[in-house]
Amino acid sequence: MPYKPKQYCRFPGCNQLVDTRYCEQHKKPVSKYEEDRESASNRGYDRKWQRLRAYKLRLNPLCEECLKHGIVEPAEEVHHIKSVEQYPELRLVLDNLESLSKSCHSKKTAEENKKNV
Repeated sequence: MPYKPKQYCRFPGCNQLVDTRYCEQHKKPVSKYEEDRESASNRGYDRKWQRLRAYKLRLNPLCEECLKHGIVEPAEEVHHIKSVEQYPELRLVLDNLESLSKSCHSKKTAEENKKNV
């Protein structure tokens, strides 16, 4: 079976031929967190989730948290109101989702992680 031809390392100025994107010298180190983390689909973010997420963003294209404070901000993330870990049966329930901006989603996730520690 033929192999994919080697390409140059994508690091600017490097002329090393490689099978992957970067040569050994320019590969970014993988953190222990990334090494141990399961794939998105194994964590519950499968095709059904992607479709529901897109639908939710079409229904509510603005950040629901910002709107409570009179701010108009586009939503980029979909957040589970009740966590998937505690309520796996609500993973694909539209009423358990809210559209949020990246900053609001980060804040809510950080708050939840503090409570769970």
